[in-house]
Amino acid sequence: MRTAPVWSPRRAGQPWLGATAALTLGLLFAWPSLADARPSSPAGLTEADASSDARQVTAWVLETADNQGLPFLIVDKINAQVLAFDREGRLLGATPVLLGLAHGDISPPGIGDRPLSAIPPEDRITPAGRFLASKGENLEGKGILWVDYDSALSLHPVVTTRAADRRLQRLASPAADDNRISYGCINVSAGFYTDVVQPTFSGTTGVVYILPETLSLAEVFFTAPVIDQPGPAA
Repeated sequence: MRTAPVWSPRRAGQPWLGATAALTLGLLFAWPSLADARPSSPAGLTEADASSDARQVTAWVLETADNQGLPFLIVDKINAQVLAFDREGRLLGATPVLLGLAHGDISPPGIGDRPLSAIPPEDRITPAGRFLASKGENLEGKGILWVDYDSALSLHPVVTTRAADRRLQRLASPAADDNRISYGCINVSAGFYTDVVQPTFSGTTGVVYILPETLSLAEVFFTAPVIDQPGPAA
């Protein structure tokens, strides 16, 4: 469900393709030194804060300036977590997320144009990739972060209209495997959206990096060909 956003990220959600293979390998093997060299950036991220993949992509973003001076989010699908960073790469917060019911990294073509009732469980995928995001509203006038407007992919406060979904309980659960419930969009707690996402993306666009779960990091972010991925609706 979507309506005209404040700014429409037209097809900006393709994986970043500018890194060379040599740079990729260098970053993969140099993670400890990158962390040591950036004490004021997410070098403070530990294994307790974020997964190895999330820390690796964060280091790559800062080393290559891929965020282009914009705030950014790292969405870790495997661990059902999102990390928010300011323009300088300082960690603003982290929280559990709810994600698409189905596992996978590429959504079926044209899924963003389907009504929710026409999206079967196997198509409810949160796609992986690099997306240029901005604040907007849904059809009910509620604030959301458009991750990819053309494909109706957004990050928004958790939806609680269907009690049977138990979305608040899923967010509160320490396990990650029960966080797969949405049609593809990324659900966060209302408090995290209000306190972190909303002010971070106020008056600016930002970058959302959604980590893969079936593809490799290199395929999606470092040396990948273009992956055309229209994402699912809320």
